[in-house]
Amino acid sequence: MNYRRFNFKGDSKLEMCILMLTVILVIILPCIAKANSYSSNVKRNMFYVEVLNYAMPTVKTTSFSEDDMAENCFSIGNTILKTVGLDINNPKSLLGREVAFLGLSYSKNEDVSFNEFKLDDKQVKKNGSMSKSNTQNDLNLENKDVTVYNPKLKKTLDVSKPEVLIYHTHTTESYKPGDANSFDTTQNVCAVGDVIVNELQNNYGISAINDKTVHDAEAYTQSYSRSAVTLDKYLKKYGDFKLIIDLHRDSVDDKKSVTARMNGENISKFMLVMARKNPHFDKNMAMANSVINTSNKLFPGLCKGVCYYNYGTRYFNQDKSNNAILMEIGADINTSDESKATGKYVARIIAEVLNNK
Repeated sequence: MNYRRFNFKGDSKLEMCILMLTVILVIILPCIAKANSYSSNVKRNMFYVEVLNYAMPTVKTTSFSEDDMAENCFSIGNTILKTVGLDINNPKSLLGREVAFLGLSYSKNEDVSFNEFKLDDKQVKKNGSMSKSNTQNDLNLENKDVTVYNPKLKKTLDVSKPEVLIYHTHTTESYKPGDANSFDTTQNVCAVGDVIVNELQNNYGISAINDKTVHDAEAYTQSYSRSAVTLDKYLKKYGDFKLIIDLHRDSVDDKKSVTARMNGENISKFMLVMARKNPHFDKNMAMANSVINTSNKLFPGLCKGVCYYNYGTRYFNQDKSNNAILMEIGADINTSDESKATGKYVARIIAEVLNNK
């Protein structure tokens, strides 16, 4: 039997590197993936995916689908930093380490404060009148005076058959002044859903549901498959709805691009996201266009239009109903109050679309 010897010159160095990489990918990383997997339903561990894509770029285009990569928020660099206690998404983790001589401490669920008697942003918001975005036009936005409510649209409420379902595939998406992701349903996208539902039921007689099931915390890349289960549950119980909204928030750096000013207050703009390859895309777009056209007529500048994907992730579950849309209200740079304020405008738009038919 002949054994091939490696001499570490020329191409042999490359062969040895490939051999070592193969050992890492085939033996070590699958063990990591198994140790870190949340359940047997998780398709792939994103650490394994990212390392493979980095080492062998061609594999990325041939072996991993749009579904796998669309929601990937994993970063090798971030993971390495976190091993030494640094989180680039939370600068206070660095601050707590570098100014230890001041007696500051940092933990994942703890705020760093220099003066315990100074009101922080959350306390200012809670106490109301000191919010900058609500007391002055800090973004120099053009104010538009509009009529929010239309009492003629109100009808008798029938809670036995809900007409509108709101759910949240990325349930923990949140707003300032808190973290970008939060379980606090008074600050995250669930809070915006609550405003819309309350407005619909109290002012327009439209029965609505705001489901707050958390779909994105355990396995982020499986968020849409998890929210599909929730959606199926409601469809089985109630049949189809007149409107189904998967409510999210965007992520941008320019606050002015996602903020409008109406009736003297700053509010978050909204945008729709649609999957073109959805089997009944045309019917979904009919609903989307009704929402957009109504918004443009009543509240010019509030709607940013449509962002199109081909397949998205599982068609964003829009293949389950002709009346399903994905709506992003505001972004991580908006405040919770600005996004909740948008809720009453969105409710008016929905009432116009549904009650005027």
